[in-house]
Amino acid sequence: LQLLDNLQQQSLVSSSKDHNNHQAAAVAQMMIRSDTNSPDGSAKASDSQYPKKVCTLDGSVARFNADTSGLEVNRSEGKVLILATVHDTFPRAQTSRLFWISCDSLETALDLRKRVCLASEADLPTSCEYMDRDSFDIIDRSGRVLCAVIHMFGVGEVVRKLWDLKLRIESIPGLELVCDQAMHFVNNAFPQALSSNLMKAGRTFDHHLMLEIGEYGDGTEQRLLDRLNAFEAEYNATNKHQSSRLQIHECTTTKDVNAVKAFRFAAAPAFRTWCVGENMQGLSVDYALPKNGGSAPELRISTATAAAAVPLKRMRYSHFGCNVVHEDLAYGLDVNVHDAKMEFKKAVEQDGGKLPAEHGHGTEYKAPLDAQERWKGMDPSNTMNPGIGGLPVSANYK
Repeated sequence: LQLLDNLQQQSLVSSSKDHNNHQAAAVAQMMIRSDTNSPDGSAKASDSQYPKKVCTLDGSVARFNADTSGLEVNRSEGKVLILATVHDTFPRAQTSRLFWISCDSLETALDLRKRVCLASEADLPTSCEYMDRDSFDIIDRSGRVLCAVIHMFGVGEVVRKLWDLKLRIESIPGLELVCDQAMHFVNNAFPQALSSNLMKAGRTFDHHLMLEIGEYGDGTEQRLLDRLNAFEAEYNATNKHQSSRLQIHECTTTKDVNAVKAFRFAAAPAFRTWCVGENMQGLSVDYALPKNGGSAPELRISTATAAAAVPLKRMRYSHFGCNVVHEDLAYGLDVNVHDAKMEFKKAVEQDGGKLPAEHGHGTEYKAPLDAQERWKGMDPSNTMNPGIGGLPVSANYK
C-alpha cells in the first residue's frame, strides 16, 4: 500500500509520461517478492506433493487454515493485498462418472475411503463428498427451493442475483428472517430434489458418499472402478445377512448428476433456513481431522453449560478425501452458542484436529503462535485486517 501511495504522489508532481512509466516499472519491480523463486512466474502455483500427502494416512491433517508451509500469500488471513493471482491448470476429465454410495455406518464409509479413494496417489477421484442422515433430512426439509432454482438456472448469474436480493431484503430491519421463513414454509410444495431411488437410499441409510471419478487417458477411471466394485462385492458377501448393506447408485443422466451436486451445494443454506423455520439457534464450524481418523468428535460434557448444550441436530458433511468437515449444530434458544462452540473446538483439538480448516480465524479463534508470527511478518504495521487470530488491534501490534 505504501509503494502504491508513493507512486500516486509521484504521479501528481510530474506530468511526464515517460517519468511515470519509469516509476511504475520501478515500483512493480520492487513489489516482486524475492523469496518466491519465481520472478517470471515459472514456479508451480500448486502443491505437487499433495496427492502423496493426502494418501499418507497418518496422524497429521491434510490441510488447515493456520498451516505455515508454502509461500506467504497462502493462508494470509487478509494480511496481504492481492492484486492478481496465478493458477496452475489441469487436464479436464475425458469422461466422468458420479456414484451415490450409501453405507450402514461411518466406519464402512471410512474403510471405503481408505481402500478405494486413497489407495493410490496416481488415481485419486475427482471428488468425494460425504453427508450424514441429519444433513440429508435437513436439506430435504428446507433446501428444496434452492435446489429447484439451481435445477432451473444452474449455479451462475441468476442464482447470484437472487442471493444478493435475499441479502438486501434481510438487511431491512424487521425482515432479517423473512426469506428463510418463507422458504421453510413453502418447501414441501416443491418436488423432491433427488430421484426416487436416491431418496429411498437417503431415508434408509445414515451415511452417504458422492464419489466422482474421471478418466484422464491413463486408465484412472477403470482402476478406481475396479477397486470400488471389489470393495462392494467383499463387503456385501461378508455382511450378506444384514438387512441394509452397501448400496451404490450410478447417476447415469445429466439431470441426476446435476441434482446430486445441487443437493450437496444446498447444505449450508438449508441449515440456516431450517434453524429459522424451526426457531433454533445454529452453530456452524469447519475443521480438519487427522488423515487416519474421521469419526465425529465426541461432545464431552465438562461443565454444566456444556451439559445443557446438547445439539438437537448435528449435521455433518465433508470433503471426505481430505477429512475436512463442515458441521452444523442446532440448539435451543436457551443455549449459549459461543460457549458451545469453544467446547466443540476443544473436542476437535483433543482428537488431533485443527479448527478452522477452510474459513478464517476472524477475531473469535486464537491462531497458533507460528501463524501469528507469520502474519506479523507479512504486515509489520498491523494495517491489514487488525485483530485477527488473537493478535492486537493496535498499530505495530503494541
